[in-house]
Amino acid sequence: MSESFRSGNSRLLAKSLDHLGHPLAVLDRRGAITFVNAAMCALVKANATQLVGLASSWHVAEDEQPFAALRTALAPPAGALQGKVVTRQLTTPIVFGSVHTGQLFVPLLDDDGSVETTLVVLGNWQEINAQVANSEPSTPGRYRMQDAALVQIRSRWQTLDGLHALIGSSPAIQLAMTRAQLAITQACNLLVCGPRGTGKTEVVRGVFLGRLKRLGLNKISGQFFPVNCSLLEVELLEGLLEVLESRLRPDAQNVSQLLLLEQLEDLSEAGLQRLIGWLDNHDKRCTVAATTGHPAEQLAERSPQWRKFISRVAAVEVILPPLGERREDIPLLANHSLAISCQQKKRAPLTFTPEALQILTAFSWPDNLAQLVQAIEEAVTHAVLVSNIQVSHLPVAVRTFASTALSRESQGVESIDLDQVLLELERTIIMRALKHSPRNRAQVARRLGISRARLLRRIEQLGLDSD
Repeated sequence: MSESFRSGNSRLLAKSLDHLGHPLAVLDRRGAITFVNAAMCALVKANATQLVGLASSWHVAEDEQPFAALRTALAPPAGALQGKVVTRQLTTPIVFGSVHTGQLFVPLLDDDGSVETTLVVLGNWQEINAQVANSEPSTPGRYRMQDAALVQIRSRWQTLDGLHALIGSSPAIQLAMTRAQLAITQACNLLVCGPRGTGKTEVVRGVFLGRLKRLGLNKISGQFFPVNCSLLEVELLEGLLEVLESRLRPDAQNVSQLLLLEQLEDLSEAGLQRLIGWLDNHDKRCTVAATTGHPAEQLAERSPQWRKFISRVAAVEVILPPLGERREDIPLLANHSLAISCQQKKRAPLTFTPEALQILTAFSWPDNLAQLVQAIEEAVTHAVLVSNIQVSHLPVAVRTFASTALSRESQGVESIDLDQVLLELERTIIMRALKHSPRNRAQVARRLGISRARLLRRIEQLGLDSD
């Protein structure tokens, strides 16, 4: 902004905005609230001093944060971060009973074209959208869909602390989130299955925090005991169980004390029997959760003891698929992780270029969500003096793999004649066998596991007599 603008009558401007009938907030380039008018204060029943300075949340805000719903709703969509006037429909009211169903985001640009300030106005969705549609180009469809999906997730799931690994719109993740929410409301054991890097432990912690919040307890009131089964011998397990028993509070509810068994598939048979015996005496004092990379059915087939334990711990089972099997969730997860990384590094919010987001979606992600988060953190570190994450900012392994995949896709995949491939393979194998025993066809047939008559017939059909 120019100096003449900054030196204007700010009191007169604030007074005019304060008298505006629509709730309004002003955000700085980092998303912090710098001004709210009287209508906004009346809407959320708070003083301006309570709101000014709070950071709007570009990711799905934690429920325990002050004014979490407001902070999430004020976060500008990606289009507004790129300097475009954007409207957004609210899928749920910011506060109960609110009649405001839409938002208008008006970015104010600095001399270099970056967004310096953003005005956020609440009002009727139909009126706001109609006025902006007649005067401004609409926001690109991909931004509208991604932003609407995050808003819908926030409005549907009121307990998201620690459950960010379950952000997505794929059917598998919708089912996983539903089961996680069920586990929060029930005093039951929990089994979380999935490959490495999918956030199994984080989901268990999220369920545990949700239970504490449901009971009106803070985080330090609960007891969370993680045990890595891959590092335990029977003697060490017995020692840990004794320590756990001494730390269990008799006056605490069982859902506020949780034993987490990580990498359950590595637990020995002897350790499993010892654990079952301990739970028989203490299951009313704590709940049990387990994470495993193997399906529950596969573990139950090991032995009757395993079947008994799986049926006991898997009161609610949450299955986390690999990231490659939920590619429609990658844009949501990427934008969510980008927002978190920017806030942690105290950076102005960034967006992805379409090319960068396409590359992230095309990558195979063998280490799943953990690898995606690490790649985005690295990209944020490389993105200096820019407003978006470009292809060059992504890790070399990610952009190299994706560019190869995209080039192959653009060139088309050459079809394969499977019958011809198998025929050439058979020809090669028979030729090698004939070289070992060129004069003894019976021995060649025995090597190949076929009859001598069949061998002679195939030699003739493949034209190997003259070779």
